[in-house]
Amino acid sequence: MSDDPRFEARPNSQLGQGWCVHVFWRSGKSELITGFINQYQALEWIKQKSANWIADKIMQDPDYPNRR
Repeated sequence: MSDDPRFEARPNSQLGQGWCVHVFWRSGKSELITGFINQYQALEWIKQKSANWIADKIMQDPDYPNRR
């Protein structure tokens, strides 16, 4: 899918602890998914759950990638 975003696991600088996943859409907008205790959890979420996360967002709103 050409609208698929890029995912990056990073330390959560907003909270000063834990990890988050930054989602970068091709439109230039981004989202932050928080709640990961460590890098491993964030990377595993990307590998195992990010595709379903995208599908759920688009199922709820087919134009979602363009709104981001």
